[in-house]
Amino acid sequence: MSLLQALLVALVAAVSRSEGDWLGECKLREPVVTGFLVGLILGDVKTGLIIGAELQLMWMGATGIGPTAQLDIGIGGTIGTAVAIMTGTGPETAILFGVPVAVIMQFLNTLLLSAYSGVMVAADHKIDALDFRGIRMLHYFCGVCTTLAYFLPTFFVMYFGNTVIESIVAGMPAWVNLGLSGVAAILPCLGFALLLNIIMEKRLIPYFILGFIPAAFVGFDLTMIAIAGVAVAIAWIIFMLRQNESVKTETVSTSDDEWED
Repeated sequence: MSLLQALLVALVAAVSRSEGDWLGECKLREPVVTGFLVGLILGDVKTGLIIGAELQLMWMGATGIGPTAQLDIGIGGTIGTAVAIMTGTGPETAILFGVPVAVIMQFLNTLLLSAYSGVMVAADHKIDALDFRGIRMLHYFCGVCTTLAYFLPTFFVMYFGNTVIESIVAGMPAWVNLGLSGVAAILPCLGFALLLNIIMEKRLIPYFILGFIPAAFVGFDLTMIAIAGVAVAIAWIIFMLRQNESVKTETVSTSDDEWED
């Protein structure tokens, strides 16, 4: 990996962390987005998208709500995709390197937030003193520190650890690669299960069956456009039926009121 490529990959990792802070919620941390960007940098967009999509499926239900810590899927997806493209391997290598990185950076992010608690005390004093310039400077200071905490490790790993990473991947025995391939096949199912655990309701089960069964048993003979069309049609029918029921209910209620009068 060249110096410029390592710098750009590190920049993607840093930008993925800036989402939710400086950049707002723009989904730059999602693995399918970072996979595309890393693939563009390393000259293999197709592989980057494929690996990013695999990691996206795996982490689809990994959400952090409120103060709970969330896996850092941005840098995990960035480094995992970069290593897989760099070594010419598949999603199993991306998972091997991406998941530990996501966990480690989650702990690092927790440490950073704990360290910033002291900065918040200084910010409170500046608020009391109406020192708005000082408040902005503290905000920028925390943002720069967070960016560097993600940019520098990613750059050093990608540029100076290139040979070590390739040696690790090349030295893995066949049974490890086989096991990782199995894990790569199972983890997307786990991601879907986590997502369904969050959003699934009884009234949504028919839609799930309607989409899953044709895709699983009919295969690619039935295109996704056809499946989506059937789902939209059924959803529209259900919507119309419910709308008619609500109109009938309102009509009956109005009639009762008139009878009472």
